[in-house]
Amino acid sequence: MSNTSDLLIIYEAEAEQWASYLRFHLIGPIPETGICCYDIAMVTSRQDDFLRLGEYKCKLLILSRGMLEGLCQLRRFFLARVLRPETRVIILLCGVESLDPLLELVPLKGEECLQISSEQDPQDYRLAVAEIVHKGVQTAAVDGRSVQELKVEKKLSNSTLVADKTLLVLPSRVPCENPGKIFILLQEIMASKDAEVEFSGNKQRVRVKPVNWNESTLSVIAPDFTAGEVIVTLYSKGQVKGNACIQYYTIMGDIAQFLQQAADPVKFMCQAFQVSSLEKLDQTLASCLIQKMPTGGFQGLQCDQSPAGECSSEDIPTLLHFAAQHGLRDLASALLQCPGSRQALKVSNSRGNTPLDLAHIHGHKLYILLQESLVPAGPGVRRS
Repeated sequence: MSNTSDLLIIYEAEAEQWASYLRFHLIGPIPETGICCYDIAMVTSRQDDFLRLGEYKCKLLILSRGMLEGLCQLRRFFLARVLRPETRVIILLCGVESLDPLLELVPLKGEECLQISSEQDPQDYRLAVAEIVHKGVQTAAVDGRSVQELKVEKKLSNSTLVADKTLLVLPSRVPCENPGKIFILLQEIMASKDAEVEFSGNKQRVRVKPVNWNESTLSVIAPDFTAGEVIVTLYSKGQVKGNACIQYYTIMGDIAQFLQQAADPVKFMCQAFQVSSLEKLDQTLASCLIQKMPTGGFQGLQCDQSPAGECSSEDIPTLLHFAAQHGLRDLASALLQCPGSRQALKVSNSRGNTPLDLAHIHGHKLYILLQESLVPAGPGVRRS
């Protein structure tokens, strides 16, 4: 009998649909309660998270371009700790050619990891995961002939899902209450009497009969589901013809999301300054700061000579923390010209993070600039 730590699927935002797709096809060989889909954006430095996630029997990493581009130091450290031992690791190459870019950033034994391709069939994924989860790491590594046959042999596709297995379902978002009718666009003509549509997700599975809306489109009344992602699978004469992922939402959930977006300070300032990008906002804020800066700088920051601990986070403005968190390089550069900026770099906010910590956690290149600003100046060089 399985415990609740069988399979950990690690993904990045752009591969979220792949994570849902894999989870759907792996339920069965792996109990649903034993599968955890983990967005790497949720990584924190808490040691208990590393230990908990490292206990999963099998770790499946969806290696996408977004994953590689977002590998800040904290995420690299997370992967290095959790993807152990490598004989329990499966890496799905999704839009990337090889493991090499990952191995340059994360110290893993690539030859011991099992690689699978985004072009392979679901039964290949099930075989690879089940082999590791049910037979144990030694059997998977030594007696895993069938697993070794799953090594990548095909040229990788850059598509989100396997081309001939993807459905186009409209609309892609439906309300939880009275979801109404959805339409499935077909690649080939199909009679509704031969077809069934299965909705699965949130511990529910419902099959319904569609009707032909026209010769290339099926329509079906979507069943009620709770909020979240639901996999739609089309069957014809018992054979799977394709999959798609749709989102069930609640009105209150959407309102909460809208309110959260409205409270986002970056989006609010972009609207206030009528700029369309973070880069333009950065330039605008830096320009405003330089124009409005008092001749003597900000007095609240001028505490370099104060005894340690005298300046608290309530006493010092947190604009530098804000710039560090959002990667606003121009604004940070302007702030670093203020008297007392080196002291401000050492001050923690209410959560215990300095500006340097925030830039590091969020993976901004601004981290290098802030780190260099802490280096003591050489003889004859004046620091603020």
